Amino acid sequence: MVRLVVLMMMAGWLTGCTQAQRFALEKNAELDACAMKRMTETKISGEQGYLQAHHECHRIVMVQKFSESNLDGNSGQGKHASKDPLEKNSLCWEFVKGLYIDENFPEMRLPKDLSNKYQPRLEADIDAQKSIKARNDKLNLFPNRLNEISSTNLTELYELMATKSTIGHKTLCSPWRYRELESVFGRELKQRQG
Repeated sequence: MVRLVVLMMMAGWLTGCTQAQRFALEKNAELDACAMKRMTETKISGEQGYLQAHHECHRIVMVQKFSESNLDGNSGQGKHASKDPLEKNSLCWEFVKGLYIDENFPEMRLPKDLSNKYQPRLEADIDAQKSIKARNDKLNLFPNRLNEISSTNLTELYELMATKSTIGHKTLCSPWRYRELESVFGRELKQRQG
């Protein structure tokens, strides 16, 4: 009996990360990316600066994960993975649609600073994201399914994302989600052409 328990524990250990471990690794990678970005934005350097930026980012990353799950509509439904990458990356999809609208419809541009200077930064980012989504919904240029986007529009979006990939995201679209969506568009274009 003891051998069976030990064998089962070893088998579980050898199978890889648990879901909680994967979540922790993902969160730590996001925290690190956020801290590095904040250090470059504020010109803070050294170990103390990294620790301060890491501490500031902890709340941002956790609220971002919470907001993504709520804004994506996953909170009340089952925890199944989405088959549609645009739904999975809905905050970044809204951000990319916003980039396209800003580029092609300058009269619809939102002011650069949507936040109240007395409002905490995270709340301001969430309010800015809501404003972008409300504006994007008014124009409703693109369908919310990848296979319904025309090849011409997909090419334009992919090129726009590639040229804007170094901009600092002032929304809740994390850089890794942005790159993930960019690669989804690239794979879809390659599949359609090949």
